[in-house]
Amino acid sequence: MIGSPILNVRAIKIDANESSLKQKCGCKHLKSCDYFKRKKVNFYFIEISDFHAQLENLKKNLSDKEASKIVKDEIRLKLSETLLLYSKLKEKFDLTNNENLRNRALLTVCKHSISDIVGFAHLSRELSKHYCPEHFIEIKVVPYIELEKLSTVKK
Repeated sequence: MIGSPILNVRAIKIDANESSLKQKCGCKHLKSCDYFKRKKVNFYFIEISDFHAQLENLKKNLSDKEASKIVKDEIRLKLSETLLLYSKLKEKFDLTNNENLRNRALLTVCKHSISDIVGFAHLSRELSKHYCPEHFIEIKVVPYIELEKLSTVKK
C-alpha cells in the first residue's frame, strides 16, 4: 500500500479529518470512497485501495470465494454510502443537478500490475450489476498511475 497517496489531479478528499466533508454533512459514520472529482459532465467517485493485498490477506483464513465476496461487499458498501453522502451533500448545500452529471466510479489498484487490473476486471462487472445507470454509468478498475490521466479525460 502506498503510504500517503498524492494525486496530481484536483479532487475533493472526502474523509481527511474532523473537518472533513463527511463530518460537515453529519455522515462521519458512513464508509466512503476517498475522493470526489468533477470533470465536465462526469462526477467521479474514486477509491484507492490495495485490493490485491486485502484479498491475499483474507485468503489466509478463508476460501477464495469467501475472500472475494468480502472485498466485493466492502466496495459495494463504500460506493452505496458514498452515493448517500453525495445526496446529502446536494441537499445540504442546495445543489441541483440541472447539468445531468454522470456518476462514474474508479476503483484504483495501488500496484501498476496488469494482472491485478485483469484480475479485478470481473469485480467491476459484478459491481455494475448492483447499480442502475442513474447511480453509476460506469465502474472501472484502473492502476493508480492512471489517475493522472483523469485531468485529460474527454468523456
